[in-house]
Amino acid sequence: MTYALDTRPRQAAEQAPGAAEKALLLLESLTALTAAGVPPTLTGLATASGLAKSTTHRLLSLLVRRGMVTCTDGAYRPGPALAGLAAAALGLPVDRLRSTLLPHMVDLYELTHETVNLAVLQGPDIVLIERVHGSRTQRSSVRLPERVPAHSTALGRALLDAAGTSATAPPHAGVPGDRTGVLLSEIRRQGMSTSLGELIPGVACLALPILDEARNPVMALSVSGWAQSMNLLSTAKHLRSVSLAAGLALLTEED
Repeated sequence: MTYALDTRPRQAAEQAPGAAEKALLLLESLTALTAAGVPPTLTGLATASGLAKSTTHRLLSLLVRRGMVTCTDGAYRPGPALAGLAAAALGLPVDRLRSTLLPHMVDLYELTHETVNLAVLQGPDIVLIERVHGSRTQRSSVRLPERVPAHSTALGRALLDAAGTSATAPPHAGVPGDRTGVLLSEIRRQGMSTSLGELIPGVACLALPILDEARNPVMALSVSGWAQSMNLLSTAKHLRSVSLAAGLALLTEED
């Protein structure tokens, strides 16, 4: 007599994701929701990942303890440890970049009194690794060390253009003949990446890449602020001079 064994429970167990795969699913869902502009809440992450809410909560708690994820007011964000892994995958020592360039970022803030950002490129995205701002400056909706699609930001387009990848800037919002749009177009013609209202309505951003000895883009530096109160031409001048000094400082440290 032949008995047919029911292997379905065993097959289901073999196909069920393990703890590591569940954590990766959660991080992928976190990135996808963030890129889509959807606040990654516990419920949203459970739905997006297909995991049970209790499992999602347990894994998120673990990821927060390890610095891979942060949580503010119920919304989860990529954490500093995750940014460190991203930069390590590119061969970029984040701590060294920060320590070398932070004084230049402070100089740029003192010259402009606007928000100064530093980012690296990872695949199709940028990862913000440092920011300098004052108590009264514009606050970005993008938090450290969040990933943002590179083509949608001035920082990302500065890196993509320097790497030889075409990155077309969208038309600036505003009325025909608007002075802000005219100034940003002129600054862009001078080789600087710009944006207006792409992440926050009314906020302008100017960005330049910082290159290594082989003229490859290592990171990008930007200044962002409210367009109507920002001295765009002066800011562009200061950004250019500080970016050059920052690049020289990085080359000197590598020698």
